[in-house]
Amino acid sequence: ITILLVLLGVLWSFIHLRRRAASSSPNHQNHDKKLPPSPPSLPIIGNLHMLGKLPHRSLQNLAQKYGPIMSMRLGCVPTIVLSSPQAAKLFLKTHDTVFASRPKVLVSQYLSYGAKGMAFTQYGSYWRNVRKFCTLELLSATKIDSFAAMRREELELLVQSLKAAAEAREVVDVSEKVAGVIENMTYRMLFGRSIDDRFDLKAIVGEAIRLAGVFNLADYVPFLGALDVQGLTGRMKATSRAVDKILEIIIDEHVQEASSGHQRHAMDFLDVMLSLMNKSTISTHDELSHMIDRTSIKAIMLDIISGAIETSATAIDWTLSELLRHPKVMRKL
Repeated sequence: ITILLVLLGVLWSFIHLRRRAASSSPNHQNHDKKLPPSPPSLPIIGNLHMLGKLPHRSLQNLAQKYGPIMSMRLGCVPTIVLSSPQAAKLFLKTHDTVFASRPKVLVSQYLSYGAKGMAFTQYGSYWRNVRKFCTLELLSATKIDSFAAMRREELELLVQSLKAAAEAREVVDVSEKVAGVIENMTYRMLFGRSIDDRFDLKAIVGEAIRLAGVFNLADYVPFLGALDVQGLTGRMKATSRAVDKILEIIIDEHVQEASSGHQRHAMDFLDVMLSLMNKSTISTHDELSHMIDRTSIKAIMLDIISGAIETSATAIDWTLSELLRHPKVMRKL
């Protein structure tokens, strides 16, 4: 810790002297004039110390002083904060393509295979082609209708298990049950098979989602990344290895089935992606076929699984909660 403090002190002095020298130049002064109003910042950490335990409230208080569009420096990251519907419309609709890309964060390096999925990749031709491919091959009306029988089967199994638990007067974790059904549906749509008892992909994906939502100081003060002061990088690497091992097994099994000519199921989403990568079928996604590789496939699959399990289960949880709070509405269903 002592060595770290000494290094921080030396670095602070260096940065402070450079900033003072740069601030006196005309170019720097012209650049500052283009930025929205900003609260005063500290060396290295910028305005991070002003966020507090409830950042949304802290930002609201700052917006009352500096306006609905203000600039901040979160560590080394220049940031624009919007605090009004009009400002949000300006950034998210009028100039949406300019701000379409996500910021580069450490979690995308380890848990999105270097931002090769949809969630963290930069806005551009690759993102557009992947999004188009996933929509047509997985989320189109035709594809959704083709999975209707599977969804009905999974829901019937859920209802039967709930009835059995009710008759036995057992306590049921509805959230866990719903998440299990969503997980099974997702695997059947992507891999053509149900949950595999050999591994617990849901638990590992859950850890990945938690890591993606944690405040990581290294995203704002990059030189701290090598020190891993929060222990997050180690967790990310371990989770990445665990996910990669499972996805490699699943992909290898699909490749072996396809090469042997004894496919046990209809062509699923993973099969379509592999055929696109190998250019073994005539496809409308020729542009994507030149961009996609095995790593891209794993990144896309992980993004879809994370989004499907987390988002769908959470939405159903809240829907059930609201129905329980409004019995009159529930009786109409």
